[in-house]
Amino acid sequence: MVTDEKVEQLLERITALENRVDELEQENEELKQENQQLRKENKRLRAKVRWYEGPHTPPSKEQPGDEESSSSDGDEDDEQPRTDGGTPGRKAGHEPEWRDAPDPDQEIEVTCDCCPECGEQFDESAGVSPRLVEELPDPQPPEVTQYNRHHYECHSCGTETVASHPDCPDKGQFGVNVIAQSALSRYDHRLPYRKIGDRFEQLHGLELSGASAWHATERAARAGRCEYEQIRYQIQQADVVHVDETGIKRDGEQAWIWTFTTENHTLYAVRESRGSDVPAEVLGEDFAGTVVCDGWTAYPAFSSNLQRCWAHILREAEDAAEKQAEGEPIYRALKQLYVALQTRLESDLTVRERAELQRVARRELESLIERAVPDGPVATLLGKIEGGLDHWLTFIGEPAVSPTNNAAENALREPVVLRKLIGTLRNDRGMFVHETLLSLLATCRQQGRNPYEEFKRIARNNKMISRAQAVPAVASSG
Repeated sequence: MVTDEKVEQLLERITALENRVDELEQENEELKQENQQLRKENKRLRAKVRWYEGPHTPPSKEQPGDEESSSSDGDEDDEQPRTDGGTPGRKAGHEPEWRDAPDPDQEIEVTCDCCPECGEQFDESAGVSPRLVEELPDPQPPEVTQYNRHHYECHSCGTETVASHPDCPDKGQFGVNVIAQSALSRYDHRLPYRKIGDRFEQLHGLELSGASAWHATERAARAGRCEYEQIRYQIQQADVVHVDETGIKRDGEQAWIWTFTTENHTLYAVRESRGSDVPAEVLGEDFAGTVVCDGWTAYPAFSSNLQRCWAHILREAEDAAEKQAEGEPIYRALKQLYVALQTRLESDLTVRERAELQRVARRELESLIERAVPDGPVATLLGKIEGGLDHWLTFIGEPAVSPTNNAAENALREPVVLRKLIGTLRNDRGMFVHETLLSLLATCRQQGRNPYEEFKRIARNNKMISRAQAVPAVASSG
């Protein structure tokens, strides 16, 4: 039996629930308004980010997001390379790694005669605590050597000969160590020529002006030009070459630095052109290998055997999806197709299986192209996919070909950093030195060779090409 007291309690509970519902509705409305404001702010910030980071910006240059840098568990960190710009060092839970202890060159006994507190004399040592200390010797002053180069005249043909020595350069008064260190200080340590001179004077007491440091660096480039041409020959014979280009100034005018990189060689070429004539000049018009590249029109104008970069098209698809709702399913389909292809290619496929996989993947791309979308970023994206339809899937049929052009983009990082430091190349001589020494240094590192030893070896090469031979070869290619 329901009493009046129970009815009153029920009514009070109903009233309290109604009040609570009103409060929740009000709170929900406030959250909706806040969410709307946050969406507007997010849209504004995304637009601002796109101003600095377009779809062609590689992931290495993108700013990390809070969700990427803060939310990740240990298993994912182990499987994926770190790209969030976090602090270097050992990750939590990983065992530390230590440097291998070197063998000592000498041992010094460090003893004590008495107690520093009370002065009591010690009878004998109670033990030894060895400590290895690695130290550099004091910099040595320069050595000055006079090479008395003898002249000879052949009595039979009248040819005059001047005796040569590997440590005596054809020109200038600086030896191979100075030439090698000047070149490395500029292109590996990124020092201005004035500071290169300061470094020589501080460490060795060698007076070297900024102009002298430049001339020493130029001699290293002229000595290494023959090796530069050998690198170009090796790249011309390669089956796969990654190619990319970026802007650089020459005396304030627009020029371009191109990179051509393989597994073991990298060559840079500074040119005033961004057209197909540059790869035709560097690789040769009869180049038979595969060019991995982005969507720049110079590449299909040069060769029909291309692999377009999937990293570029996926970034462009993601950007189009953010700008236009119709782009979301296309971006998702492209990403799923790329991941599926990568997974399938991990197994050892036969030539027939690869050909069939290529046909299936092409049909998937064609189905994307056939979608009806309004004009805008998504339509532009589908046009790019259609324009490169013959070049997106080369990597399926050719196992040595990478689906991305990351190798060339990585090779351009060092020239981009130098571009920010030096601002502009002054003339053809600067272009010649820039492309030569960057190529030699990058190739040294790819092949695991010591750059300093290699630059000394190059500086000992007495077959330096003259400035008159070197500069026109670069200038005429612009």
